[in-house]
Amino acid sequence: MTHGKEIPMFMTSRKYLAVSVLFVIAFSVFFMVIYTPFSVSSWFSIKDMGSFGISVVFTVAAIAILAVSKTAIYLLRNRIRFTAARYIAWLMCENIVISLGYTILTFQLLPGITSSSIPAIAVRVLFFVTMITAIPYSLVTLYVAYRTKGEELEAALDERDRLRGELRAGRAASETATAAAPQLPQMINLYDNNGTMRLTITVDSLYYLESQDNYVKVHYKHNDKFSVYMLRSRTSSIEESLAGTGMIRCHRSYIINVRKIAFIGEEHKSYYVTLNDEQIKRIPVSKRYYDNVTGAIAALNNI
Repeated sequence: MTHGKEIPMFMTSRKYLAVSVLFVIAFSVFFMVIYTPFSVSSWFSIKDMGSFGISVVFTVAAIAILAVSKTAIYLLRNRIRFTAARYIAWLMCENIVISLGYTILTFQLLPGITSSSIPAIAVRVLFFVTMITAIPYSLVTLYVAYRTKGEELEAALDERDRLRGELRAGRAASETATAAAPQLPQMINLYDNNGTMRLTITVDSLYYLESQDNYVKVHYKHNDKFSVYMLRSRTSSIEESLAGTGMIRCHRSYIINVRKIAFIGEEHKSYYVTLNDEQIKRIPVSKRYYDNVTGAIAALNNI
């Protein structure tokens, strides 16, 4: 069992990974051209066509390594639990591969480099590659985290202003929901970590919940328009309060309304569901919860 806190979900998103690669490329080229940190073992240059050509080949290869690595992270994000330690170890493996490539080229290109000096060069190269990548990774992470928190705060404030209208509409809709599905509660109350009720909503208007960092995003429809409410709460606590409502967990990060499921599919040995609204993206279904989802659908069909 893997211990440790899982990294925020945005760090394995496609946009974050792409931006981090682009920023690392820009920063590393600037660093290499301006500072040339490898001293006597440096061959990276733009002064003549020969050195420039080799430099371009190495840069393209390094970019390819980063691109393949980040693509692997994105594809495995729903299968591997990326803790901070595991994520850092992954990035260090990237640096090691790039450093080995630079060291091998150094030994081949520069005269006077003996095999006995290769370990010292490799360690020095690994140090500078780590420094070159650590700075842009840190800056991108801080910026994206800041933007994400800002969006969460803006959404929370917006939903606070709409809460009274949602409550009134929810009470009216609950009467219809009760007549159609009397086995479900009329309303669902959602509480924050302090035990304060933050949202009351009808089951029928609720589509899915998505955990993100220390918040849970409640995705629902109000007046035929999708809205998101940011709730500071643990997913496990919300899951307990939703027992018997038709809301089921399909993934460690998602709880869905079984009545909204339109399709269950499989792609690249991974399951997913689509809900009955085209605006909603595919939602992953992990193998751990697949039987839970299909069983809930079977039970619903037998009602």
